[in-house]
Amino acid sequence: MPTEVITKSNYSDFLARLTSLADEKYRAFQTKLVPNEEASRILGVRMPALRTLAKEIGRGDPRGFLAVCGDDYYEERMLRALVTGKIKPESFEDLCALAGDMLPYVNNWAVCDCFCMDLKAVKRFREPFFDHIETYLGGDEWAQRVGLVLMLSYYLDGEYIDRVLGRVDRIHTDAYYVRMAQAWLLATAAAKCPKPTVAYFADNSLDSATLNKAIQKAAESFRVEDSVKTTLKSLKKR
Repeated sequence: MPTEVITKSNYSDFLARLTSLADEKYRAFQTKLVPNEEASRILGVRMPALRTLAKEIGRGDPRGFLAVCGDDYYEERMLRALVTGKIKPESFEDLCALAGDMLPYVNNWAVCDCFCMDLKAVKRFREPFFDHIETYLGGDEWAQRVGLVLMLSYYLDGEYIDRVLGRVDRIHTDAYYVRMAQAWLLATAAAKCPKPTVAYFADNSLDSATLNKAIQKAAESFRVEDSVKTTLKSLKKR
């Protein structure tokens, strides 16, 4: 049977199907996990079910789905993120447009991180897209987190690490989810590119809370070598 294409005329049926997958116990858990999302806008659909739906949509008309996808529920925004990642961009400009169209729907860490990690088309346009990420880093809280998680996901290697660390160092904000993304990125960098990352920890302009959170995350990571952990712990800001 061919995959049903989601259109404006049958979107209400699709939404009914999405709602039927809701789990009340999981909804209560998800509400606590994503505290800045209104509880009334969380259905409680588990991630495996959302990925299954996204896969089905991807086999049909994913761009058509994005054109009609609603914004009433957290799960709709999550599906928009997942389906965007299913699309193979026709060009670098198309990739930028797809990512830009998603940005207004990123309003919590879960949608942000899922969107970034599933946007694997970045690998096809790494250098020009790295330059494009600068536009996100100058935006609001969620655009900045998108930029940071994209760099964490696709640019923590010897070719880009120095430029990534330089960008992290330029971000100074009170926004909690941006600072947590900075710390997460740095802890991951300590595992993947320890030498330049340790040098950065020793000489940076981050506030003490963000730097120390990064050191804490690195110390808790199984991927960071013990010798690196010991060095990082000695670099905590008081």
